[in-house]
Amino acid sequence: MGIVTTGPAARYAATRRTWEPIDWWRLEARAWQEAPAVRRVIALFAPTTVFRELAAQSGRNPVVTVLLLVWNLIGLGAPVVGAAMLLGWVFGRADAAAVGAAGIAFAAGAVVAGAGLVTSGRDAGRVDAGSAHAIGWVHVLAAGAASVVSILAVLQSQATGAWGLGFIMLDLVVGALYFAVFRRKPTDGSERWKRTVDQLAAAVSALDDDTRARILADIGDAIDELETAGRIPESVAAEARQTPPGMLGARFAPREA
Repeated sequence: MGIVTTGPAARYAATRRTWEPIDWWRLEARAWQEAPAVRRVIALFAPTTVFRELAAQSGRNPVVTVLLLVWNLIGLGAPVVGAAMLLGWVFGRADAAAVGAAGIAFAAGAVVAGAGLVTSGRDAGRVDAGSAHAIGWVHVLAAGAASVVSILAVLQSQATGAWGLGFIMLDLVVGALYFAVFRRKPTDGSERWKRTVDQLAAAVSALDDDTRARILADIGDAIDELETAGRIPESVAAEARQTPPGMLGARFAPREA
């Protein structure tokens, strides 16, 4: 008689024909889906691709996808456009630096990037740090260069709309925050790693008894399914059953930044 696979983790295990190390992360991401606090901590360990796959599988209206793409392009393009507006003065093709106009462009970029900080910052562990830092570099480099040019233009009384400097500086700050909020994954043995493990244990303990028992039973069913189907050896199954809740991926799979 086959094992009844009612929970999301057990269902995932039953659908796999092969089992790779990263599948442990995928299994736990599904197992703890009704425990957002636990999933947020797991995301601090997990490869970013795990939660990106789940988001893609959740389904999204194509119109919303296009709008989000345009929104993100504005966030990346606005600082570049703003900086380009000052090049005429830098190369002597304009009598005054268009600081005000550039500031409006940087303000648009700061709004989009700031919204990204607010929405993604709450689950910073699910965001790929490298991608977030790339966004930060675009804003920091463009706004930093524009700030220097604008200050020189203002000091020489060759700037129109000096108030725009404030918006340029704002975008510089927003870009810098991307480095502070989105950090690399903790590495095994580091202080951050130990603190994250403690956070995970606390999040699991904070669940009500029924929810915690149901999720752990689902994970147990998934391990049984994998062992019965021969996708993992008996020794690995035994080790998995002894692994603390939420740590299967960290135990059996390499961690990625």
